[in-house]
Amino acid sequence: MKRVASTCPYCGVGCGIVLNVDEADRISWVDDVPENPSSDGMLCVKGRFGTTFVNHPDRLTTPLIRRNGNLEPAGWDEALDLVAAKFLEFRGAFGSFASAKATNEDAFVQQKFVRLVMGTNNVDHCTRLCHSPSVEAMLQQLGSGATSNSYSDYEDASCIVLVGCDPGSNHPVVASRMRRAIDSRGTRLVVVNPRRIEMCERADIFLQNHPGTDVAVFNGMARAILDAGLQDGAFVASRTEGFDAWLAAIRETTVEDCAAIAGLDAADLRAAGLLYADPPRLAWQPADWRPGSCLVWGMGVTQHTNGTDNAHSLLNLALLTGQVGRPGCGVSPLRGQNNVQGCGDAGCVPDSLPGYQRYEDATIRPFEDLWGAELSRDQGLKATDMVEQIAVGAIRAMYIVGENPLLSEPNLHHATDLFRKLDFLVVQDLFLHETAELADVVLPACSFAEKDGTFTNSERRVQRVRQAIPAVGESRPDWAIVCEIARRICPNVEIDPRQFDYEGPAAIFAEMARLTPFLRGLSYERLDAEGGIQWPCPEPGHPGTPYLYAESFPRGLGKFVPVRQGALADEETDAEYPLILNTGRILYHWHGGTITRRVEGLLDRVGVIPVAVHPNDAESAGIADGDPVMVMSRRGRLSGEALVTDAVQPGALFVPFVKLQDSAANFLTNNVYDPESRIPEYKVCAVRIEKKRERKRMEAAGEPSRP
Repeated sequence: MKRVASTCPYCGVGCGIVLNVDEADRISWVDDVPENPSSDGMLCVKGRFGTTFVNHPDRLTTPLIRRNGNLEPAGWDEALDLVAAKFLEFRGAFGSFASAKATNEDAFVQQKFVRLVMGTNNVDHCTRLCHSPSVEAMLQQLGSGATSNSYSDYEDASCIVLVGCDPGSNHPVVASRMRRAIDSRGTRLVVVNPRRIEMCERADIFLQNHPGTDVAVFNGMARAILDAGLQDGAFVASRTEGFDAWLAAIRETTVEDCAAIAGLDAADLRAAGLLYADPPRLAWQPADWRPGSCLVWGMGVTQHTNGTDNAHSLLNLALLTGQVGRPGCGVSPLRGQNNVQGCGDAGCVPDSLPGYQRYEDATIRPFEDLWGAELSRDQGLKATDMVEQIAVGAIRAMYIVGENPLLSEPNLHHATDLFRKLDFLVVQDLFLHETAELADVVLPACSFAEKDGTFTNSERRVQRVRQAIPAVGESRPDWAIVCEIARRICPNVEIDPRQFDYEGPAAIFAEMARLTPFLRGLSYERLDAEGGIQWPCPEPGHPGTPYLYAESFPRGLGKFVPVRQGALADEETDAEYPLILNTGRILYHWHGGTITRRVEGLLDRVGVIPVAVHPNDAESAGIADGDPVMVMSRRGRLSGEALVTDAVQPGALFVPFVKLQDSAANFLTNNVYDPESRIPEYKVCAVRIEKKRERKRMEAAGEPSRP
């Protein structure tokens, strides 16, 4: 067996793995890495058993070109020549999605291609659909959009406040570290979630709020802290601004007012605020240790039309109490995909260059000097806006790398109609998925196991990815494919083709680090010798940074932003659609399931969409546990299997957004967006549920068919 150290390709925890490869160049099994500081010798079921997708028979092995309506095999040169010619033709109406599952090097080359060769900043990735409100709010209030602390701080915290996420399913290794802190170190736990999750079994306080009421919850906690005089006055005075305007907004409502909006007991809401602001000293903590609280949140906070306001309300709490800048505290948006942090760091966002550097002369000139051409200062379109702009012809050609928007976009019928209107679509990926099936050209890419590179996890740790097996079929690394396309277009737009002549991923990383101040101290040599390192790492020899904001914020002072609870959702229930749908992840699948549906063991565990319904609602609909059911919204429907449970509130349903048996949650969700971040409203839409046989009986009787 050949043993190759690498990094897990699933969630943002960034677990260390060792791939054991047999003589046939197939991954036989995966081992954990006890010395990895992020995973601490642990792996979840996906990391340990979920890599068989790499050699799945569905893998794309040759380029495909659409001829006479059908995708047919083609040679690389023919496919790349066609792509280059068409991209050049639609250069003024072009957009690109990058992949948060690809490497930092893949992402950096792709955004360079879009900006330098295609002359636009229309590049984005899946952060738009998960934590873009967190990033928007954190950049505005703190000056950085990343998690401020390390995973080890969860074990050093006196209190963890877990909001709108289910780490037991989504980030199991982080959940294990939290459980260890609670069980063996005495850490207190507050859970805020409309759905009861497994971590509630260990919670001191569980706030089961109504969906969409996060601002009321956190403004209520802030008011409780102020009423008790537990704010960190010295921190507020010396390290923040905007406090008076924020305070005026908070004083407009009482704790009782906020609790009523959120459907909570006011005493519980008040207790949660006081525990967060003033957590107890634990037995193991020395006398000079200041007990701290970690504020941890997920997409239950962000995937709303008021997602950015929700994130602001959380950050206001951290500033009020000074819960940043030291061990055992911090603000933590748990990132979803394995390299969603790195993809943003590398510049695959429409509003900034690599390193979140805005389009200002002082920051853009080093890029222009190194790349030898002028770059656009115009902000690009965000991912969801690119899709909507297809309708008016502003986007006519798209380059989709390692993403499947026809599974991840809201209101999939609407999104599919728009993608069919594109003049030219190129998809670059591992599998012929829903979006690839509509493409004009499909390019086969390598998986994480077939290339070298780096991933950056949720705690800002940059870690190596190493090639373990040869490329499957004729697949190529994403960065290499992008460079081939770029070199074909460069002479036509007066760009030096040598800008895309890289010896390999190490050279790409060196260029990215040179242009990104917080990565300048990193190199492949250091990462190979020392293991993963947390940015900021501004110079060689710098040890990396386990927690941010010890002395100051990147923007100078932390900023309070007043926010008020607005409408709970864009769409309300009625007699026809009386239930509220919530969506999320489950342990045995990842996101839409494009990868995990190709792992037999995981599919065996969950092969049908489970629809969680409260016993009261199940009884009203004549549904028993395990019954086949249909869930319908004003936009579409899905089939699943009833899971009758009081983990969801009466009047609510929960479904994972994986696609199984041709059903997916995003056929139901609403294509309305947060005005700042442009994230879709995934978490709240009006639906109804029926027993599947009842629907067949209605249709057989000639009753009207509804969405």
